Amino acid sequence: MSKEAAKRNHRATYSTDKRNGGYLVRVEGPNASAFVGREVPVITKDGQEHMETLERLIWTGIDTESGKPVSLYKFVSKPREKVQAEF
Repeated sequence: MSKEAAKRNHRATYSTDKRNGGYLVRVEGPNASAFVGREVPVITKDGQEHMETLERLIWTGIDTESGKPVSLYKFVSKPREKVQAEF
């Protein structure tokens, strides 16, 4: 995680969509439900950041462990990058 990411008020990560399959973006922070239509940095499990555009708010509530506001968003999917195998 970068130094800039450590200073942010909100943290976005990928979350499994247990109802429909696939992934959602989980945003945790004081204004978690205010990012519809915006492009936000999403942190992966290995610490990399990917910019994702949040398309639709799915759910909002309070996290039971941290007590912070949390929201789940559907995001605009991007075509997968084709990785060429080295010969």
